[in-house]
Amino acid sequence: MKPSLADPARFWRDPKAKTIGYFAKDGHVLVDRGLCAELKAEALATGRNARLSLHAGPDELLHQMVIVQHRSHYNRPKLHMGKAKSWHLIEGRMAIVVFDETGKVVERTVLDEREAFLYRLPADLYHTNVPLTPHVIHQEILLGPFVGDSDRRYGAFSPDGSDQAAAADYILGLVRDLLSND
Repeated sequence: MKPSLADPARFWRDPKAKTIGYFAKDGHVLVDRGLCAELKAEALATGRNARLSLHAGPDELLHQMVIVQHRSHYNRPKLHMGKAKSWHLIEGRMAIVVFDETGKVVERTVLDEREAFLYRLPADLYHTNVPLTPHVIHQEILLGPFVGDSDRRYGAFSPDGSDQAAAADYILGLVRDLLSND
């Protein structure tokens, strides 16, 4: 049987999530193009990012998520204390930008569907990921449990997101810098 987000025996929706959030009910999960299309359709219809967590809940020790992320949504630079992170691009083009403590860009990488599609970031480095296409679908993997803001630190060098214009200008500057160095 093909997997579907509408199957309550296999997936549950988290009504408290900041984005559209689904969790798998057990550890046996098949992600196919159809499941990605369902997640993408919901994200596009609502204008919100959407995520399918392949783990059963926030307390799991390994977090694997398939995420549909809109280019228009600000992802503030942050670091995960003591946690490495990786991205596997499924659809679109996405930049990974790594910063030092002052906000200076120390590395930039573009992931796409054909050549460079997987990137691993060591723990304790400021980073952001920026869709270069209207949306991207990617798998994100990091260690759990999810404990909110207590195991991550946002870059004081970046806008906090309360001023959408400032956040958009910041990301636009990162993208311009990326493209001029390509």
